[in-house]
Amino acid sequence: MYLKDHLLNYKELYLIIFSWPLLGFVLPSILVVVWSIVSFFLILRMGDFTKVFIAFVYTLLFSDSYLKPLAFASTAKIGMVLILFTFIVTNIKDFKVFKNQVFIYFLPFIVLALFASFWSDQLVTSFQKSISYGIIFFTAPLIFQKAYKDNKSFDQDVVSAYTIFLFVGVALWLINPFEATLAGRFRGLMGNPNGMGTLLTMLGIFVYVLYQKGKNLQNLDKKSWYLFLGLFIVNLYLCGSRTALFSLLMFLGFTRIRYFSNIGSLVIFIVLVASSNYILTNLPFIVLSLGLEEYLRIETMAEGSGRFIAWNFAWEQIQNNFFLGGGFGFTEAIYKEYFHYLSQLGHQGNAHNSYLTLWLDTGLVGVLLFLLGILRSMFGTASKVPYAMAAMYTVIVSANFESWLAASLNPFTILFIVSLTLMMKEEAPADADNSAEMALKKSDE
Repeated sequence: MYLKDHLLNYKELYLIIFSWPLLGFVLPSILVVVWSIVSFFLILRMGDFTKVFIAFVYTLLFSDSYLKPLAFASTAKIGMVLILFTFIVTNIKDFKVFKNQVFIYFLPFIVLALFASFWSDQLVTSFQKSISYGIIFFTAPLIFQKAYKDNKSFDQDVVSAYTIFLFVGVALWLINPFEATLAGRFRGLMGNPNGMGTLLTMLGIFVYVLYQKGKNLQNLDKKSWYLFLGLFIVNLYLCGSRTALFSLLMFLGFTRIRYFSNIGSLVIFIVLVASSNYILTNLPFIVLSLGLEEYLRIETMAEGSGRFIAWNFAWEQIQNNFFLGGGFGFTEAIYKEYFHYLSQLGHQGNAHNSYLTLWLDTGLVGVLLFLLGILRSMFGTASKVPYAMAAMYTVIVSANFESWLAASLNPFTILFIVSLTLMMKEEAPADADNSAEMALKKSDE
């Protein structure tokens, strides 16, 4: 079982990673922040970029949680991404061999986001958030490609790392259900059930892309696959995220119909979007006929769990700065300011929509530039990667119900970035080593 080998090979790494929350029980958060950043720097100095990638991903996962021992991560991740950025810049010769098309495609949006900071009411905060957005789009693809190139079993190790994370969340639920649930719904180590759902959506896409592009993952033993898939399904079922369930079903559906044509799948997606109001209107009746009204929380479907209130409020605020927005962080600030008002209407949280959040922060121009980045990324690979369109449709739908794509240092955006990077990655000539061997044989003959 590869997972057992992974744990043996990476036991020192996991001892370090899980020392962070363990120390969070007994030490002030600032001391855990210092230790996590110092230990991350030491991991980076070792030169094993698979370990670097896993440690950084775990920090982003921890940062989404509201558990007190994991409070350090929201600060530590900032220090870690700056360390990664500095390392790449000072060792740029080692990364020149890797293309970073994702960063190039989203660069116009990142530049606009930086400029939007200057007319923000919170100049420093907005500037920091926009810089962070640019850094993660610059850094993540390069670190990912370096790890992918250096370690032939990288894909197996990454899937094993996520398997461990999902397992720990379920184990916490079994030991202490109160800490692993929110309002009666499973959240594991994530901040809320919908966050778990978003993680599973993006993780599903990422693992699918890894499986298709990386031959090593196709050779992963059955026991490791069964454990990962079993935990994936258990987490999906327990969190009860309707968006995640429908997004993943849609992704699987579009990966099946991709064999028709990209144009054909696009037509089907447009028809689905155009008929979304009809589908949503009749969805409760479908749910009732299937006997899933309790699991899918049919009583909250009509008001979208408060999302319609959030979306209407966002649209009202957008009118105040329609074209250029209020700068990164504006959405968070405005929802905090009107928290009590929105709570009385039945809503808590943010805009629950990445596009409305981007519109509030960077205006219509920013939304269009961001969508242009997605379209350039996806259509640039659609002719070579048949499941690229399926991934694009799923991301578009998922981002329509949560604001994760409008933030940088979270465990979801990095999966989006590295999935794009991997899909854009040009394949080496097929069986290059075998070709060389054949050439030698011919010369001997």
